[in-house]
Amino acid sequence: MDASFADPSLFAGAWTGLSAMASPELWLLALAGVFLGMTVGVLPGFGPPAAMALLFPLVYVLDPLPGIALLAGIFYGAKYGGAVTSILIGIPGEADAVATMFEGHPLALGGKARQALSVATMASFTGGVSASIGIVLLAPVLSGAALFLGPGGRAAIMACALLLVACTGPGGFRRNLAMIFLGLALALPGMDPVYGEARLTFGQWRLSGGVELTSLLLGMFGLGDLLDALMSGSQNTTSERADSVPALNRFSTIMAALRGSLIGFVTGLVPCGAGVTASFASHALEKRLSRHPERFGKGAWEGLAGPEASNNAAAMASFAPLLLLGLPTNPIMAALLGALTVVGVAPGPSLPNEQPAFYWGLIFCLFLGNAFLLLLGLGLAGFWARLARLPFRLLWPAVLTLCLTGSYVGADGMSGPAQCVLFGALAVFLKRHACSPAPLVLAFVLGPRLETHLMQTLLSGW
Repeated sequence: MDASFADPSLFAGAWTGLSAMASPELWLLALAGVFLGMTVGVLPGFGPPAAMALLFPLVYVLDPLPGIALLAGIFYGAKYGGAVTSILIGIPGEADAVATMFEGHPLALGGKARQALSVATMASFTGGVSASIGIVLLAPVLSGAALFLGPGGRAAIMACALLLVACTGPGGFRRNLAMIFLGLALALPGMDPVYGEARLTFGQWRLSGGVELTSLLLGMFGLGDLLDALMSGSQNTTSERADSVPALNRFSTIMAALRGSLIGFVTGLVPCGAGVTASFASHALEKRLSRHPERFGKGAWEGLAGPEASNNAAAMASFAPLLLLGLPTNPIMAALLGALTVVGVAPGPSLPNEQPAFYWGLIFCLFLGNAFLLLLGLGLAGFWARLARLPFRLLWPAVLTLCLTGSYVGADGMSGPAQCVLFGALAVFLKRHACSPAPLVLAFVLGPRLETHLMQTLLSGW
């Protein structure tokens, strides 16, 4: 593999891919994919899998590169789109945006919504571009090394992420550890990920699919905060909290974004829940490195930039094992692998030499998509920020509608809103007892993967 990338034909292949970028159709589809991804990222429950499923038939009629560029744009555009609702109203569009919400929403409450969105946009751009450069320079080596990590190594990465959040979370180590065990327990109902047998369903077919992630997120963060505010009468406007927001330190924020980019790139190469693992790990690292850790949870700029950069970097880095090894590291990459098969592209170490126009064209499309992400994010920041100035009496019906509708779409039935209400009540109970939901969410997302890798390790006799 290394020899092929050291070959002088590398530059000829890169030039061929750059020439493919001259197509106006490619630019238009890349822009459309990023915009659509940002839009669906704002809508809880209707995430990138649904958008890609709707547009998947286009790969049959489009040329290979524009078709894949469209689907790829939806993927990483949605990563940024989830930050919008996380920052403005405290509702993460998906699990990857939960860590962004921890600092972004307090900043919006402090009257810094537009600045927070701009920082999130710049951090996403930094993470995406850094990871794209990493794919060009390092991914051929690192993606191959990821194969030797094995299930035991992947399980160790997840366990370290859980331990890191338990040690640095706001609730204290014992409370955080209890939340981790609760999250792992909530991940158990449904189908066994190794043997495929139903467990802990209590005879209810609605539990055969397990607890629905979208309902859990919207209940724990959106509906939970809403119920708590209504019950306690705490309906503060942004101006009432403006004095509690720390000043933006551009240098430390840039360094946090760069550190988050590195964490996201390395994590994105491994099938271990890359986005959510990287964002939580980045947030925990920034809190550990900060001279003012007491600011975290109240609007720390570094805690916003780091997770958002790591989130997008992990999304970009996941293209390396997909293209060079045919190894999808998440469900979205699995869908893209199917699209590559449809258009006649065979992923593998020889792809850059056998189909240089497609490989390098897609790499350059990643850079192009991040440029579009930057322009759209900064251009729409003012529009989104104006929504944060609406009074609570106008906001709470919209938040309630988003939570119930998003959970219904995510679960494809009434079980979604029912779960959302239950988790909303649980969130109020946990908040009254000073328990942070962050470790619970991370454990819930990583639980099935952690169990699978542990079982693979034990069954292999290692």
